[in-house]
Amino acid sequence: MKLSELRIGIIHSLIGKNDGVSIVIDQTVKAMSKHMKINIGNFFFLAAHSSPRFNAQTDDVFWHKSEAHKEILINFNNENAEGLDELIHENALYAKNVIKKWVDDNYIDLIIAHNTSHPYNFITAVGLGYYFEELQAEGFIWPKLMVWWHDSYFERSIFAHPNPVIQKYLKYLPGAYVNSIAFINKKQVELGKKVFQMYNKVIDIDRFFENRTAVVPNTSDIPWEWEQLRSQNEFPIAPPQDSYNNSLFKDIGLEQEAKSKGFTLEDTVILLQHTRVVPRKKIELAIDLAFELEKKFKKNGKPKCVALVVSGHSGDEQNAYLNTLYEHYTEKCKLDPDSSVLLIFGEHHVLSHRDIIVDTKFYKFAEIPSVIAAHGGIGTYFSDVEGFGNNLLEMISLGLPAVINKYEIYKEEIEKLGFILPAIDNTGITKELVDQSYRLLTDIEYRNHVVLHNLKILKDNFDHEIIASKLKPIIKSMFMRSL
Repeated sequence: MKLSELRIGIIHSLIGKNDGVSIVIDQTVKAMSKHMKINIGNFFFLAAHSSPRFNAQTDDVFWHKSEAHKEILINFNNENAEGLDELIHENALYAKNVIKKWVDDNYIDLIIAHNTSHPYNFITAVGLGYYFEELQAEGFIWPKLMVWWHDSYFERSIFAHPNPVIQKYLKYLPGAYVNSIAFINKKQVELGKKVFQMYNKVIDIDRFFENRTAVVPNTSDIPWEWEQLRSQNEFPIAPPQDSYNNSLFKDIGLEQEAKSKGFTLEDTVILLQHTRVVPRKKIELAIDLAFELEKKFKKNGKPKCVALVVSGHSGDEQNAYLNTLYEHYTEKCKLDPDSSVLLIFGEHHVLSHRDIIVDTKFYKFAEIPSVIAAHGGIGTYFSDVEGFGNNLLEMISLGLPAVINKYEIYKEEIEKLGFILPAIDNTGITKELVDQSYRLLTDIEYRNHVVLHNLKILKDNFDHEIIASKLKPIIKSMFMRSL
């Protein structure tokens, strides 16, 4: 059959939202539509929650924060897990039936299931496993299944000691019946081989990994005209702005907070933490940087209000982390009572799309880096663990220079490309990083050079076309060649 005629079903807890997986899903659809000529109407979505879109179906059984998933995560390592087996089986059986009807109703040829190697999507993974076991028992070889491995229980130490009930179901994470796997970094390939050696005794593992797997890095297009710009510009290079986002700083409270400290927006330096509020993002280091930068501006006779704006939502993994950040910020303020550092969480005014709901204006998550870039701010990205770095690429693509921590995958797969990203290496905030951050904020010509340099590297190495070029061979292998 022609690849362009494939009907593709995509499964995840969230579709069209602000999390990294949702971003990858939309990038994938865009790349497959543009570069593989698959009609946009041939994509179907199944999730717990979805932004408004064509061909999207929702069911709470796929919600990664459901009561069932909370029980699974709480009891993952707990030896005394009475009732856990029944809970998993009943929910997974229901999920299987939803998936089966969805496939049948939409004549789906290929299912792409995201993050079914991770315990946060345990029910989805087991439900898919039940469905493909049933198909296999009945002699069906259609539809095909590709899993997108963003993260896994192998990569998290907190999942290192699964109890006997959990172990019974681990063969479904991501599953012994998958026809192909897309990994997001090279390190995961060896983890995938481990899984298959444990749970899949049928296939030729070496041939499978040669023909049916690919490493598909996070990618990012550049949605604005930048290639004719030059660094010798008196203003920070940034995407053109429209009037909708003019009220962002007012609505998230930044303008009023700065005023209460005696500063205007023009005298406010903005750092953007363009991620969710989860512990591995190390947002406390971004707070530390804000305080150090304020000291440097004061020392140089140019006092500024320094605001750290967090654009992503909280409560996804550990609810206590938000309170931890407030406590850390409060302690820093106590040590420096005259400080004008602000900590602003924008989540109550940020969605995956622009909207106005009951007089409340919401701003599009993906546009926020461009607003901060136009103001002359910088991004912060001090994660100690990342699968690749979706939000980092997004900031670069919108002209926002960033300072980072050199997490492992960055060192292995991104650093060698030559981005200019001032960094720490699993340390606290250093004087060198403060100086480099200060230069990005005050030396416009240098800043613009960095922005253009990074955009060029991004375009050459992480264009969305890479997704199609990586997926096309393994999809062809699934439908046109047996192992």
